[in-house]
Amino acid sequence: MASVERTAYPILPSQLPTKELHRSYSLSDSEIEWVNNTAKSPALSIGLAIQLKVFQQLHYFVPFEELPQELISHVRQCLRYGARIAPRYSNPRTLYRHQAAVRQYLQVTPFYSSDGLVVTEQIARDCAAILEQRVDLINAMLDELIQRRYELPAYSTLNNLAETALASAQEVTFNLVVTRAPIEVIYKLKELLETDFGRRQSDFNALKQAPKKPSRKHLEVLIDHLAWLESFGNLDAIFEGIVDTKIRHFAAQAAASDVSELKDCSLPKRYTLMLALIYRMRVRTRDHLAEMFIRRISTIHKRAKEELEQIHTRQRQKLEQLAATLDGVVQILVQEPDDQEAGSLIREYLSPDGNLDRLRETCAEVQATGGNNYLPLIWKHFRSHRSLLFRLSHLLQLEPTTQDRSLIQALQLIQDSENLHREWIDEHVDLSFASERWVKVVRRPSSEGPPTNRRFLEVCVFSYLASELRSGDMCVQGSESFADYRKQLLPWDECLQRLPAYCEKVGLPGTAKEFVASLKTQLEETAQQLDEKFPACRGDVSINEAGEPVLRRVTARDIPPSAISLQTALMQRMPARHVLDIMANIEHWIQFTRHFGPMSGNEPKLKDPAERYLMTIFAMGCNLGPNQAARHLAGNVTPHMLSYTNRRHLSLEKLDKANRELVELYLQLDLPKLWGDGKAVAADGTQFDFYDDNLLAGYHFRYRKMGAVAYRHVANNYIAVFQHFIPPGIWEAIYVIEGLLKVDLSVEPDTVYSDTQGQSATVFAFTHLLGINLMPRIRNWRDLVMCRPDRGVSYKHINRLFTDTADWHLIETHWQDLQFFFGYQIATNVFA
Repeated sequence: MASVERTAYPILPSQLPTKELHRSYSLSDSEIEWVNNTAKSPALSIGLAIQLKVFQQLHYFVPFEELPQELISHVRQCLRYGARIAPRYSNPRTLYRHQAAVRQYLQVTPFYSSDGLVVTEQIARDCAAILEQRVDLINAMLDELIQRRYELPAYSTLNNLAETALASAQEVTFNLVVTRAPIEVIYKLKELLETDFGRRQSDFNALKQAPKKPSRKHLEVLIDHLAWLESFGNLDAIFEGIVDTKIRHFAAQAAASDVSELKDCSLPKRYTLMLALIYRMRVRTRDHLAEMFIRRISTIHKRAKEELEQIHTRQRQKLEQLAATLDGVVQILVQEPDDQEAGSLIREYLSPDGNLDRLRETCAEVQATGGNNYLPLIWKHFRSHRSLLFRLSHLLQLEPTTQDRSLIQALQLIQDSENLHREWIDEHVDLSFASERWVKVVRRPSSEGPPTNRRFLEVCVFSYLASELRSGDMCVQGSESFADYRKQLLPWDECLQRLPAYCEKVGLPGTAKEFVASLKTQLEETAQQLDEKFPACRGDVSINEAGEPVLRRVTARDIPPSAISLQTALMQRMPARHVLDIMANIEHWIQFTRHFGPMSGNEPKLKDPAERYLMTIFAMGCNLGPNQAARHLAGNVTPHMLSYTNRRHLSLEKLDKANRELVELYLQLDLPKLWGDGKAVAADGTQFDFYDDNLLAGYHFRYRKMGAVAYRHVANNYIAVFQHFIPPGIWEAIYVIEGLLKVDLSVEPDTVYSDTQGQSATVFAFTHLLGINLMPRIRNWRDLVMCRPDRGVSYKHINRLFTDTADWHLIETHWQDLQFFFGYQIATNVFA
């Protein structure tokens, strides 16, 4: 049975705060009039009023003996009766008559004496085809019953209906999947659970293989793993018509099970769980391969750049020799005015032995590697990855998300030429996707032979595939992180219908002309205000002759003694608390561990589950691990107890729900509201040590060590409202928007303070379209191009700041493209 605390089923708390009593259980004038006209005595009036207010909150009646005394006293005060008058029903018929009157007054249909049971059974059957957790199914039934204005039945009734509907839906799904699966796939699944004499583990554990650091060896292992997963056939056809949430749940259930537990399941359930796990691992492996491919291509380019730098270091001596040689030539020309004699002296100086070949070779070598073009050196670093990358390109189904198919056509060409050994080929490739520097190394004039260098074409194509996968211009079929984003966008006609309401919500004009006019007005007004106030700011900023703004260093103020005294007093009075004690205290008040439990949604069968959950969170959250934590925790705590609870009862989704509830509780407290309103957040990342053998881990340039970055949004009332781990080197700006849209709290931040890593021109544009204020704090901001509103506009004090004019026509032309892209946000975030 699912715990009632984990559902949305309304229950009456044992104690009601005064604020809650006044907000939810006070009677209006019309309600008081109705109560007095319906009841025949003061005691019955109090009883009727209590039933009315309780039913309005809970949607069902509660026996009087279960009501808190403060609720009865509050309702009695609302009716202005004395404490001596107590609510009572000496005749059960009067109680039933009052309950019927409440239903009639609120226009609610009774559940048991109507078609409520039939309606709820149908709701359960319909929702069971989509939902998999019993808690979610109960919540769906509650929403539908309340929306249809039915009285809520007993919780046990809803739980039994949900259990029956889920069991029936699962049986249908399991039988459908097994019926669709080919017999050879069933045999392969059976073999996965078997172990040979010399092995301790079955191949089933290989399904759960996690990616390691992005090395060439691990890339090959991951490619082999995906090829093995693909050998199980077309799983899309097997799971056709089954919602993704069910597949995810089945896969999670299989991942948390071992072989013995799977063998205890019925055959249809066993094979369905295994196929779902294979299906989800395919998706995840494609994501990991695409990510590892991007990282390996980046490493190849990095090594070529490093080789060029080493060449420059080695050639520094040759450059000095050539400079000295040139200086000698200049001295000869200065000392000898006769051109003929000077020419003879120069020849003798440059080639005493009459041979200029060595000098020419030195000049050619310096010219070939003298610039910053490292592309001619990249082939030797790419060659060791060539066979793997071709295997990967055949294994992943790559598709462009734009109308430009030149890159995918170039990929098909190099795949067709994969087994060729000659360096130059006759095919003329469309290189419109490539930069001019790449074109120079890939092509040569037709007069010199075949025009296309096959080797550099391969490197060029794979390099741009990685770039476009990162930007979203290329997608991987059957992946999740690199899926086609266009499938999530609204059609333009539907987007156009919702656009006015969206623009009104975020404060944007609804047409292209009005939008451009608004931006132009903002720029004009801001520039004019800055020009007027600039003389008063000369002590802080000035503009040099080159038109660059120069900020003067601000002298830090001394910390006042009063602040130091306040800090000392706070530290003296603030008691020291243990982390486990704090968690236990919070659990006592809000029971946040109710979000945890077995995947079935049933009540946990652990002894004292709340205590076990708190110890597990402490052990894993503090990075102690089960073994280390078990040695230090009191009582009969074993590592298996902690690891089992972590694997079977805690998931990322459940942890997110519990964390969101704690943040929401914090936002409702009085003291944090004095610090801030939560509308503004500061975004930044912090380096965390990770195991090196991890796809997320990488070398952090600033901290000079391996690890990952914990990216956070901290609100101005000092609570982290968003957390996400990202690899080092990723531009944090791409997570600014994601962090704001995924908060899902009662207080929605609309202002972000971030450093240079959290800002870019693209993110500034998108945050403006989302109604978010991204406050600028940009390193090297003097290098930015400042645009004036119009070509003829000039300013008295800041005119030298502006070096260009805003292209308003470009913004107006692409207004529809911007709004089409944000159709997904319009549909899912504003109207959800």
